[in-house]
Amino acid sequence: MITIKDNRKPSNLKDSLKDIGLVRGWIIILIVILATVGGTLIWVTYQNTAQDFVNIGEAINPDVVESGLTAEDYQDPAAAEKVTVGLYVNRIKSLNIKDNLWTVDFYIWFKWKGDLNPGDSFQVIDGTVSDKDIQLIKNGTVGDENYALYKVAATITKKFDMNRFPVDDQFLTIVIQDTADQRDKLIFVPDKEGSSVGDNVNVPGYGVNSFNMTEKPFSYNSTMGDPTVSSGVFSQLRTGILLSREDNTVLFVSLIGMFIAVLAALSSLFIMSFQGRFSMEGASMFVLITNMVLITNMVPTGVITVGHYVASLAFFVVAMCLVESAISIHYHNQGEKDLARRLDMVTVPILAVGFIVIVTAMILAAW
Repeated sequence: MITIKDNRKPSNLKDSLKDIGLVRGWIIILIVILATVGGTLIWVTYQNTAQDFVNIGEAINPDVVESGLTAEDYQDPAAAEKVTVGLYVNRIKSLNIKDNLWTVDFYIWFKWKGDLNPGDSFQVIDGTVSDKDIQLIKNGTVGDENYALYKVAATITKKFDMNRFPVDDQFLTIVIQDTADQRDKLIFVPDKEGSSVGDNVNVPGYGVNSFNMTEKPFSYNSTMGDPTVSSGVFSQLRTGILLSREDNTVLFVSLIGMFIAVLAALSSLFIMSFQGRFSMEGASMFVLITNMVLITNMVPTGVITVGHYVASLAFFVVAMCLVESAISIHYHNQGEKDLARRLDMVTVPILAVGFIVIVTAMILAAW
């Protein structure tokens, strides 16, 4: 009787199951990390957007009680003289976001009764206005009502809210206050019907979304050493101009480099050459660094924007491509080419779809 010894290798079923487990584990890791990172970025963007609109509302909403004031301060003192004030924005000459300054030309008029002369004592809060930048255009009296019209050129300090860049809105305010009389003696009344923004007002990159005026009390929480006053509450006429991005040019320019870098990094996963892969992924990192510098130079120092968040996400995607490349090449060199190729094929769609979905969600949250 002849005995034949079976020298064939055992079934590869166990190894195949092991490979499937590794691929599934990698998929789970990618999805969990993407969900965590993406969810955090989207939430932070949404919170910044909500706070931005809250700040705009508080600045111009007459019903919002500001710090240092009480509801009683918003009541009109019976003895206060009412001065009607109107404003026409003729030109926004410049918007210097990097230096937190903007320059505007506007006409302002006062209508009042009595011995007051608000045209001689008004000031632009947070603004620089020299004597030569204020011109008296017209004044006179009709019946018992006085009237004065001035043309003003002012450079105003403004902390621009760039957290939502490149889909940001900018809320510009012109705040008028009397230098002498406090609110118990003088209250501004906005001339909303006569006030507006000129049709020729043009701000590169932005369009005028809305225009509003209101009167609000403002407290300095100090009498500034004046023994004749009991409080430091003044009447302020606040004019708000909401600017919104008029097109998607800035958005496109800011994001195109990131998408190209991510596309190049994902494309590298189809290359089995160690040198080829890491060369493309290294080039992607360089493009992202350049793009990050570009965005940083477009906003004030120290401001973190949506553009930075997108760049950070792109850095993360490229970093994950580097990690996957190291793992894939390791298995490839161990002779497990099928496993290496499977890891490549599942990584590309997960990172690509995840990046697009998260970026889209961030842009929508910031809009």
